[in-house]
Amino acid sequence: MFDNEEAILDRTEVMLTQLAAVADGVKVLAEAYRRGYREQRRLVRLSDRMQADLQKANKRLGEQQRDLQTLNAALSGEIETSARLEAELRRLADTDPLTGALARRRFLEVCARDWRRRSGRTACLLMLDIDRFKLVNDSHGHAAGDAALVGFVAACRSALRSLDTVGRLGGEEFAVLLVETDVEDGAAVAERIRAAVAATPVATETGPIGITVSIGLAAAGPEESLEAAMRRADAALYAAKHGGRNRVHRAPPSPEAAP
Repeated sequence: MFDNEEAILDRTEVMLTQLAAVADGVKVLAEAYRRGYREQRRLVRLSDRMQADLQKANKRLGEQQRDLQTLNAALSGEIETSARLEAELRRLADTDPLTGALARRRFLEVCARDWRRRSGRTACLLMLDIDRFKLVNDSHGHAAGDAALVGFVAACRSALRSLDTVGRLGGEEFAVLLVETDVEDGAAVAERIRAAVAATPVATETGPIGITVSIGLAAAGPEESLEAAMRRADAALYAAKHGGRNRVHRAPPSPEAAP
């Protein structure tokens, strides 16, 4: 009997030892779970902070994006305004503000460009001067003189093609470049201009007045320079003035003209 009791006690002690080992294992496992739980909570809290930080960052990015869009819109507006002002300044620099004809400097630039592009083709240069323009100003006032200049350019354009160029050289002096035009066609255009100006009365405060124009025509030779053609056209204009005004006078053929 004592042997059995001893055996039972031994088994019980083994079981208690095993139970203690299991308890130790449970403690280790519990501690592991506890650490894991704490780490998980730490990560969750970190994640919450990160989410909050991300939300704040996204909000700031959104605000910055809206600010940037506003700035871009303002800059675009400034660029458009600057472009319009630049175009207007260029137009004012290139164009006679009263008549709309090209200003002297721009007219000479366009003439030089088109002259280089002739490649041996014919061209005509017209020099025009409104007859007795000073008398218009003295008798009817400068407003009438301005109206005469505006009406004159309008009459010129009515006789020109879109590819022809008219410029105001100064005062009542104008010039026209006729590209790809021989002397006969150039003379016909000049005559149309003369007739259109004579047929277009100028409205003044004292009633309509008539104006006329004298025109000098130079047909350019294939190798002639623009400056030489302008001198010949100007001499032809001088001859038209002294020949009675209100007429077209042709310059003699250029020495460089093709036979």
